[in-house]
Amino acid sequence: MVVPGARVAPGDIFPRGSQEAALCAQASHPDWFYLAGLVALDAGAFWYTSINTIKNSPSAIVRYTGPVAVGLSWGATLGGAWLAMPKCSSHWVGDVPREGDVRETWPVALSLALLAGATAPMMNGIFVGGEPGQWSTEERAGHVIAAGVAGAAGALLPYLLPPRTWSAAQELRRLRVEADGQGRVVVGYVLRF
Repeated sequence: MVVPGARVAPGDIFPRGSQEAALCAQASHPDWFYLAGLVALDAGAFWYTSINTIKNSPSAIVRYTGPVAVGLSWGATLGGAWLAMPKCSSHWVGDVPREGDVRETWPVALSLALLAGATAPMMNGIFVGGEPGQWSTEERAGHVIAAGVAGAAGALLPYLLPPRTWSAAQELRRLRVEADGQGRVVVGYVLRF
């Protein structure tokens, strides 16, 4: 491990010790168990939504559980699949530059949440099939809105329950920032003529 505050060469792109090497090895392969769990969650939600007793229930609350379940599971799959993919390579370990972190993850998370919110109602419609005739127009619209909102929320859920690849990459990033002594402040200016 590098001593905090020590200068590190810009070309130092390999893991800097056994702890970083172990974290990078963990983050360099897809988390197949997490992905399989997401697929199983999707299958369960789609099966639950397609049950006729749910679609034909006299209670509107029970009928709304289907779109919410599909939205949450579909959103978790879209958001979690990206987090479960490899985030490190033993030949290139990313480093935060002196100017600060320029690679934010929130734009990707927001984009996946919007994608999940837009596609979850379609996934719900595919698995619900023909909607019962006794549903009102307001309830049909409510199913679309419920699935969309649940899909957007479900895409952010994997950040609360992250896969091993994402956890290891975040821990590796934390170690790199601490080792590089990023507590300093860099001030710059630009003159234009």
